[in-house]
Amino acid sequence: SALSLQVAPEEFKTSIGRVNACLRKNLPINVKWLLCGCLCCCCTLGCSLWPVVCLNKRTRRSIQKLLEWENNRLYHKLGLHWKLSKRKCETSNMMEYVILIEFLPKYPIFRPD
Repeated sequence: SALSLQVAPEEFKTSIGRVNACLRKNLPINVKWLLCGCLCCCCTLGCSLWPVVCLNKRTRRSIQKLLEWENNRLYHKLGLHWKLSKRKCETSNMMEYVILIEFLPKYPIFRPD
């Protein structure tokens, strides 16, 4: 028989709220650096875009750590695993990051070795 697990809507909303709060905190800074980097790109031979690359990497790491914390706090107990994944956009050749929710394999703990 299939086991159906559900995440409470409040828990889901709280988890997504934490991810959005992290993005709200980091993205305005990244956009400002991106605009500055684009304006100065010709003078700096592209080096002015490095701060944006580093900030984006830091934001991505923050989201990954947050998802790891959420997994350990709740989702692994429910047999779920949230992770950040890069995929190609359906409408263009650009890449985007999405949150994937996977089912963890169930290990038969009562089966003898």
